[in-house]
Amino acid sequence: MLSKTIRNWTVIVDGRSMAGLAEDVTLPELERATESLRNAGMLGPVETDLGLSGLSLSFTLTEFNEDVLRAWGLFGADATPVRFLAGARSDENDANTDAIEIAVRGRWKKISHGTAKLGEVAKMTVEVPCSYYRYRVNGETLIEIDLIAGTEIVDGVDRQADIRRAIGLVS
Repeated sequence: MLSKTIRNWTVIVDGRSMAGLAEDVTLPELERATESLRNAGMLGPVETDLGLSGLSLSFTLTEFNEDVLRAWGLFGADATPVRFLAGARSDENDANTDAIEIAVRGRWKKISHGTAKLGEVAKMTVEVPCSYYRYRVNGETLIEIDLIAGTEIVDGVDRQADIRRAIGLVS
């Protein structure tokens, strides 16, 4: 069995495709915030779960894109949707192509125009702290995180529902 590799991808910013413009994308890392804890009677420390670390995405375009620049300063932690779409397939004869989608919402934290030099492509990099994250494969949602609403849905189960219920956010 051969692994599935991403064959091609694009980034879509607020409904506008960056195909042919996006050079690279750094996707959000899913990371738990933990703290080492060793209390009386314990043989050694354990990492206790304190929730999620922040989510962020960045991408680089090979132009100074006007649509991206117009989104600068939009109000709201979830002001701008960004989607990463990819096709992944193995090299086996009967392999199917998986449609991968990572959708985030956030706002521009930083736009870097880098260095412009004659004879070289000028690039623009955008950093996006994310308040929302969803990972789908072939239309099936595997992970959906909404940091503002306090939801963390994995394989259809909201792993934070009991916490929200305990603090009176849902009945």
